[in-house]
Amino acid sequence: MFESPKREAPSIGMTPLIDVVFILLIFVVLAANFDRIRGLKVDLPEASSQYKPQKRKALVVTITAKGVMQVGDDIVKPEQLEATFKRLRKKHDALLLRGDGKSNLKFTVKVLDAASNVGFTSVSLATRRTP
Repeated sequence: MFESPKREAPSIGMTPLIDVVFILLIFVVLAANFDRIRGLKVDLPEASSQYKPQKRKALVVTITAKGVMQVGDDIVKPEQLEATFKRLRKKHDALLLRGDGKSNLKFTVKVLDAASNVGFTSVSLATRRTP
């Protein structure tokens, strides 16, 4: 006499699920890239002391083993250091020096001298922690 309505089994659509997984994957990949300091590849010297992060906005200067210098995102010649520091001094409070362990000390001295002439009073050296 009376028929009960047939119930359909609930189903979950796969398309929205796949979309969400891809968005999460893209987010993880992008977030992982924000942590790295971009620039030249250098082999940092080792140090046993632990780095204490500062709340300043530091200008990153990288020196390779061959003496190539990168200030921020630009490759700079040693004679252009002071002019580059003057241009970027207003945006940065401190200087972070990433020097290859095999680089010549004269390049480090040139960077420190130019930084001092421009008015940088805080300079940090990047190292990797010894195990």
